[in-house]
Amino acid sequence: MSLSLKQISLFLSLFIISTWPCGADDQKRDDTIKVITDYAYRMGDKDSKEKSRALGLFGAKLKAVNLAAKYLTHKGVLEHYEKKQSEIFCLTTNEIKVSIIDEKFYQDINSYYFEIKSEVKSIDFIKAQIKDSELEKNESSFSYSEEMEQPVSKIINPGEELSRAYRYIRKEQWRISIIYLDHLEKKYSHWGDVFLAKAIAFYGMDDIDKMVDALKTACSLNNQEACNELLSFSSNSR
Repeated sequence: MSLSLKQISLFLSLFIISTWPCGADDQKRDDTIKVITDYAYRMGDKDSKEKSRALGLFGAKLKAVNLAAKYLTHKGVLEHYEKKQSEIFCLTTNEIKVSIIDEKFYQDINSYYFEIKSEVKSIDFIKAQIKDSELEKNESSFSYSEEMEQPVSKIINPGEELSRAYRYIRKEQWRISIIYLDHLEKKYSHWGDVFLAKAIAFYGMDDIDKMVDALKTACSLNNQEACNELLSFSSNSR
């Protein structure tokens, strides 16, 4: 039986977690998880290699953060972030220590692929939580025109940019979140995570048709969470 790269990555992740050395160093390692993850970002026609590389690396790092969070929470060294989880996890991708195992650009399928090894610590989440509070405080001082226009920086920082959308969503600022995500979509037109966030915002606005359309777009852009949500929604609608 052949194993997919994703299955191998998960196996290696579990192997690394279960084979840490015992002894005096255990206390230092108690809040550290090492995982191997991979991700492929399919470029759009207007995407630069720089942008595609950043989104590919972010995707692999976010998978590492999500996987590590499950183990750290189970071990009791990480709190449940509830509604703040998405925004904090996005910011945590900027804090974790990463080494690149494999990086490829597949020209025939126009995709940027990453396989990385990450070391994720509970302190990374704490730093991200502090950053999240700072960003939220800064956003609360925006003028009305700034809130309505929602300018997007030219700097490529997927984790920080997406976390902002999730802060608006958490605070149920549906209109502002959609305006911001519309601008973010212009910058990252082939990034499935943007459309997944849009789907959540449309759901908050009770606009189910637009929610489903956003989920379909996100799923077509390789966002597995959107595919799962779409399948679940279709099953419950029967």
